Amino acid sequence: MNSLLALPLRRFQREATWLTAEFLRAATPRPRPPLVRQSELCCEMTVIRLHDAWARFCRETVIRSACGNTVTLSGTPLGPAPGITARSLVIPTLIAKYPKRRVEPRWADAMQCMDAAQRLRVSNFSTIAAALGAAGSPAESLRIVRNFYAHRGHDTALAATGVGVFLRHNHPFVVDLTSYTTGGARVIEFWVTTLLNIARAAVQ
Repeated sequence: MNSLLALPLRRFQREATWLTAEFLRAATPRPRPPLVRQSELCCEMTVIRLHDAWARFCRETVIRSACGNTVTLSGTPLGPAPGITARSLVIPTLIAKYPKRRVEPRWADAMQCMDAAQRLRVSNFSTIAAALGAAGSPAESLRIVRNFYAHRGHDTALAATGVGVFLRHNHPFVVDLTSYTTGGARVIEFWVTTLLNIARAAVQ
């Protein structure tokens, strides 16, 4: 993992692993007072921080790919995207390619991230798109839960309950990331492991 395109992967892996460890240390499967509020707060911050880390990974991967003069994880050299001669030009060039957009896309949204990579015409677009668009990605579930915690509106609450990771007793909006998936991994571990696999595939 010495290629420059591997650096965003390394950073995301380090942060996601740390978040998982901190969450599992603080949370309990069925927290009881007074630990319930501690567990809930830890869970909220884990979700928000993990979503932010994923967005930063996606953004940095596209920017580095557009800049070129780097190699992928598998050793494939990448040239710069058309019109990109410096890193500082990537975002202005991208925004100029939209009819009305004046701000950056939502990088954690797979469709918006892939669209940005395509508009920039990065040479590894097909690799990025295949990875981010893979079936079974937890990125959308993570985004929905994060949006509830960040905004706590009626619409975000309704969307969040459909994800299937919230406890139903007394407090319907305590997310239970320590519950086990059908594959035997806890939700937080499944999310992180799957996102890491997608991240590795995106920088191959």
